[in-house]
Amino acid sequence: MSLYAERGLSTVGGVWLFLSIKLTLNQNHYAATGVKETSHHCNVVIFGETGAGKSSVVNLITGGRVPQAVSPDALGCTAEITVYDHDISSEKKVLKVKLFDTPGLGEGSEGTVPADEAQRILKKLLQKLKEQDGIHLFVYCVRATRKASALSRNYNLFHSKFKEVPIVLVVTGLENQEPRMEHWWTTNENFFSEQRMTFAGHACITALILRDDDSEKLKERYSQSHITVCELIE
Repeated sequence: MSLYAERGLSTVGGVWLFLSIKLTLNQNHYAATGVKETSHHCNVVIFGETGAGKSSVVNLITGGRVPQAVSPDALGCTAEITVYDHDISSEKKVLKVKLFDTPGLGEGSEGTVPADEAQRILKKLLQKLKEQDGIHLFVYCVRATRKASALSRNYNLFHSKFKEVPIVLVVTGLENQEPRMEHWWTTNENFFSEQRMTFAGHACITALILRDDDSEKLKERYSQSHITVCELIE
């Protein structure tokens, strides 16, 4: 059983209450004041190696309330891609986001989705999106402990074919990073520059599902992670 499954989908009062209030107030503020909201549409493709925390990042973005999945059949894709509709509300607009949770890269031939098959599925998805609504953002999820060679290979797989699409980096697994989660980026920024990997933004986060008895520090880090990732997409 994975660590995420073992910990379970807990409703931690303070954090979930904060996220729920934030989402609800943002969504209802302008309706209450009579000011019309401006709505924008955005296709966000989330990619990374197996175990990088892509699905957990989706859960984080939605504030723990995973939206109803949209069938990928309309895009001619297979079930290995899950599409979620979600609204991200800021002060004066609602951003209507489609989150594409893609199969993990780098699995061996015995994996759930072998590496060659994962790349084929991704190629088909990206081509369909390019022909239809377009791709507005790539979110590259990596675990803080991943090997450097894989980071560069997966980045180039996307950047080489879609140079016009911005890529943001989301580094997961930093719940125990000291003194701050952002310290990981300070330590590793030069590596990305040396490998000629450039990003439109980055977020050092924890997407670890919380338990009632988790520390206040971890709850605060989770809440900040939610805000930081949503701001990347906005």
